[in-house]
Amino acid sequence: MIIREAKENELQKIMFFYNMMCQELGRKDFLPQGNKGGFPSQEMVIAAIKNNQLYVGEEDRIIMAAYIMNHEADSVYDTVNWHTDAPKNEVSVLHALRVHPLYSGKGYASRLVEHSIETAIKKGQKAIRLDCIEGNSIPHKMYCSYGFEYIDTVEICYEDIGVPRNFLLFERVL
Repeated sequence: MIIREAKENELQKIMFFYNMMCQELGRKDFLPQGNKGGFPSQEMVIAAIKNNQLYVGEEDRIIMAAYIMNHEADSVYDTVNWHTDAPKNEVSVLHALRVHPLYSGKGYASRLVEHSIETAIKKGQKAIRLDCIEGNSIPHKMYCSYGFEYIDTVEICYEDIGVPRNFLLFERVL
């Protein structure tokens, strides 16, 4: 898998990938009422591409993995006692890290996490933060194996899910 910055002319392919992943995740028990779709939104994807914050994993010219890393987070992040006390522009927030199910079990999600850490370090960031829905234990374990520490569990109502849910917050100090 090659990991690289996404390009503007790939918007439709990236949206197709993320919409397919919403359908896939909608089948999981931890998401109430199934697939709501819409995460990340097209506006978020466009902004991430424009700002060089969206990374894709490709194999044989097929986008089969992606993540966004920027400085945007739900306002509940401001209420938490993080290990790193740094301004928002010195902390990266990891969003929508996904790997197509046909490529699961090959270590691609781990490679994306490694890439995100390397990228944040190159950009002089002090930490990476993320949230992960309660009940989705596989990524929880993976993030911890890369030095992310559990910080707190908070309730967030993301538009794509539609109802408040508990999310575990993680941080990796760089």
